[in-house]
Amino acid sequence: FRIGSQELGRFVAFLARNGFPDCQAGFSFPSGLFSGKIKHGDNMQQIFIQQKTHVGSVIEPDPQQRHHLQRVLRMKEGETLRVIDAEGAVFCGVLDGAGQIQITELLDEDRELPVTLTLVAGLIKGERWDWLLQKCTELGVSRIVPFQSSRTVVKLEQDKIDKKLERWQKIVQEASQQCKRTQRPQVCAPIELADAGAWRSEQNFVAYEDEALHGGLLSAQLEKGRSVTLVIGPEGGFSPAEIERLQAQGYRCCSLGKRILRAETAAVAAVCLAGAVLEG
Repeated sequence: FRIGSQELGRFVAFLARNGFPDCQAGFSFPSGLFSGKIKHGDNMQQIFIQQKTHVGSVIEPDPQQRHHLQRVLRMKEGETLRVIDAEGAVFCGVLDGAGQIQITELLDEDRELPVTLTLVAGLIKGERWDWLLQKCTELGVSRIVPFQSSRTVVKLEQDKIDKKLERWQKIVQEASQQCKRTQRPQVCAPIELADAGAWRSEQNFVAYEDEALHGGLLSAQLEKGRSVTLVIGPEGGFSPAEIERLQAQGYRCCSLGKRILRAETAAVAAVCLAGAVLEG
């Protein structure tokens, strides 16, 4: 007889749930027995878990994940999903009838940039900041460090920072799941611009529009194989004194092109340019 991938997934879940040792250890079926395999395509849903796992283990989704999988996505027993563990390992899992995930296979996937890319970005208002977090996550940024400066419009109250961080981290997690990344970017607590030197990498740039100061386009100055930190200003840009301070800390001025960009557009453009060079 021949069965499709959906039925095969349900069969795997049944075997794992009932303790078949071959299933727990990993197994294979005779060639040609099934008309399809468990799908590993980009259309699989993805979740991150907080612990390390392995083939044969059973994962208990947290209540929020369970609700999303079963109530929002309407996933059924036997359907497959991608599971990323605490070390960034990628697994295929099968949802069982109890809402648990049976880990069936280790997948060989790497969707991250080859080096660390840090974005130090001036805080901007509301939905525009959320959009920046989402799009820079999709483009591969490793960490995002918000900063406040003399020209930032947004001024965070100290007692609200923890709540903000929790919300921002949720945004990047959802974006990471959507674009099938294997690592979630870290959103750090806001800093003062004067402390940007603590986030330097092997290559360090600040986007600035003054042609007399910058050394040309960012893409022309970047080198492959070396980590990068990009500093992008807020709505009001940088004061001359702030640029001098950043240069003293080792940041080189660069251009993102001939046009003046909004703060969130500049961040996305810079990350995109850097990613293209680093992956090229």
